[in-house]
Amino acid sequence: MRISLKVFCAGAMDVVAFIAIFASGTAYSQAVGLNENTVATIELPLLAGWYQGKLVHYVSTDMSDQGMAQQAAANYVPRLQHALRPTVPGQPSAVDRVYKFPNFKQGSVFPSAPRPAGYASSSTEYTPLWVVYMVSWLPGATPRVLRSEEEVLDAEEKKLVSILPTRIVVNCPILFTMEDGKPQSLKIHIQNP
Repeated sequence: MRISLKVFCAGAMDVVAFIAIFASGTAYSQAVGLNENTVATIELPLLAGWYQGKLVHYVSTDMSDQGMAQQAAANYVPRLQHALRPTVPGQPSAVDRVYKFPNFKQGSVFPSAPRPAGYASSSTEYTPLWVVYMVSWLPGATPRVLRSEEEVLDAEEKKLVSILPTRIVVNCPILFTMEDGKPQSLKIHIQNP
């Protein structure tokens, strides 16, 4: 079945529930007339984050933590934790870090992104699988938006934030950056609240 992806902007950096994700299953598929030749549209929230100081947009589809998956209306996929197996020295890993901020409202910070997004990407560092690192502002620090991995690590070095690694793996493909623009095949429907 071919499915086109219709994404809407969820607002600056708010995480919102999926507008419409249809349950899979033969009964449902038959009831709405879905088959292998159907061209359908689903809607997912388009989330904003940061990569090297530039705004990026991504979707979250799968998470290895059930609570996070429920909160984000994503698939709970415990098997994603197997992506954290020890890497072979000199070999790239299938996962990279993503920094999330539990005590400050800001978009996630990614250390890599497809450049440019789409089939022409030449980025060998990018992966859509991320292991979550929780970044918390420490008492006495003045929180501010951090826009790159370098800024996150610098804030940790200056004892402004603490970084806690987790074993949570998420599948959050970056669809485009504001700098590069979106791939031509991506259609965006902006829904005002």
